[in-house]
Amino acid sequence: MKKVMITGAGGMLGTTICNELKDVEMHAFKSRELDIICVQQLSKTIARLKPDYIINCAAYTAVDLAESNPEIAHRINHHAVEKLAELAAQHNATLIHFSTDYVFDGTAKTPYLPQDSTNPINVYGKSKLLGERAIERSGTNYYIFRLSWLYAPHGKNFFRWVMENDQDEMKVVDNQIGSPTSALDVAQFINHVVHHDPKNYGSYHFTNVGSMSWFAFAKAILDKTSSSKKLSPTNHFKTAAVRPNYSVMDTTSTAVTFQYTINSTRTALDHVLRSYNRDV
Repeated sequence: MKKVMITGAGGMLGTTICNELKDVEMHAFKSRELDIICVQQLSKTIARLKPDYIINCAAYTAVDLAESNPEIAHRINHHAVEKLAELAAQHNATLIHFSTDYVFDGTAKTPYLPQDSTNPINVYGKSKLLGERAIERSGTNYYIFRLSWLYAPHGKNFFRWVMENDQDEMKVVDNQIGSPTSALDVAQFINHVVHHDPKNYGSYHFTNVGSMSWFAFAKAILDKTSSSKKLSPTNHFKTAAVRPNYSVMDTTSTAVTFQYTINSTRTALDHVLRSYNRDV
């Protein structure tokens, strides 16, 4: 039975992966139980467990706060990841790490390929890209999966905000295009990777298939729930961090390499809604 260590197990993605992983010896650590910034703690844990896979779900994801807190963003997303990769190499563990569409600048007109040039335009994207590069240099066996617009029936995310806010009218940006991606689908895919590892290491994109604006995504959520909430598009929503206007990513190499069928954005939303309605 494969031994799997999970960091950041208490977050939105970590929780979902822990719930989905089957037929493995799982050692899951929430951030308060294992802080990946603490090198000594990290080193001792990996040396003791000797895992086959380390799935890193720990990350600093506060995109806007990163602009005023670059040091903490880089400490978690870059320097801690660098040490984690070195330890994975040292103990012959395969590292599964998650990155972001925000490593791109959003000037493309067609979906980004994994090998396309990166050019992050905010602190968060820069810290995640430096983490990627540290993993690549480490010599460990690794998979980096770039995700985008992640949401789930639990945790703090855009889907929950649309479902649960009580504003008279929601204003949502209509000038950013991407691929909303279900954490449930990411977790199912990671379970597949662990059990059917092609050992074709490198960087890949995993998003649900299809693209839309944040406004269109909000509208899809409300339409599917027959909600009477009012929604209006805007192109003027000031945030501390600049976002890429277009961050759709091509997932062809992922589907082919892992022999895996990735759900559409619409199908994924249906699944998340069903799970959310069961929980409320």
